[in-house]
Amino acid sequence: MSATVTAVISSFRPAESLIPNVDSIRHQVGRVIVVDDGSGPDFDDTLSAVAAMGAEVIRLPENLGIAHALNAGLDEARSGGADFVVTFDQDSSVQDGFVDRLMETWRHGVDSGHRIGFVVPEFFGDVRQATRRDRQGALRTDRTIQSGMLIPFSTIDTVGTFLSELFIDLVDTDFELRCDTAGLPGAAAAGLRFEHALGGQYRDHLFPAGSRFPLATITLSTPFRYYYRARNRIVINKIHGRQHPFRLARDTVFDVIHFVRAALIARPRRILLSMYRRAIRDAVRGKLGRAPDAVMAMGKRVSWAADKL
Repeated sequence: MSATVTAVISSFRPAESLIPNVDSIRHQVGRVIVVDDGSGPDFDDTLSAVAAMGAEVIRLPENLGIAHALNAGLDEARSGGADFVVTFDQDSSVQDGFVDRLMETWRHGVDSGHRIGFVVPEFFGDVRQATRRDRQGALRTDRTIQSGMLIPFSTIDTVGTFLSELFIDLVDTDFELRCDTAGLPGAAAAGLRFEHALGGQYRDHLFPAGSRFPLATITLSTPFRYYYRARNRIVINKIHGRQHPFRLARDTVFDVIHFVRAALIARPRRILLSMYRRAIRDAVRGKLGRAPDAVMAMGKRVSWAADKL
């Protein structure tokens, strides 16, 4: 058990799987804080069961976004004297020794003279979060995901907490870029794998059934998320473009390709395109935070004309 590490778990309308997920984490840390992001009374039983296991549950009065929820947990963890936090979402279930491996990577890096902003597992599902080694051989991160991220409070003191105005999507990207700018790059725990799915896997009908071409499958988020993804991509580029021009140019190309593919699969396509236009307009005008109700209503009308795998 890592006595100076507190786990902060964000939840929103959690399934009962939150209970075993918290159980997989609680023996690896000194304290577990679950911040529920305005789920309402329908989820009292699940959250009460988690509290009965020893987790501290903070219930926000309304849905304020994952960044705000995580920040509420960070504040509570700091007040309790934690030196580190490890953040998770409600779908996260971790193997024994997971947190210890993150801590070992941090200690080894610091003892070797490295400046480390945070530590993540090398693999998040099928996504490799480390793309290069530095001159001392440490695995450096790229496009990290916040679930399973170990952060010392010394990093938060330097770069700040998560940017709540983003609400959801690219919150972790913004944090990683701020760390890089401050000379506190992320490190990856070599070989450590965090089993987790990012969205749903679909077969793109533009390709014949059974095709093994890489683009024959596509990972799609819930439709309303595409408003946040498009808006926040523009916002991130505005904030960090000067410090990280090449990385953001690359990421933007990847995102635009994905947005086009999602639009080709969306039904009705015109609604998703309208959501993109609203995202661009709001990003340019600096209108951040929760998506407008009209956008959320549009998202509910969109479906994917693809076979879920």
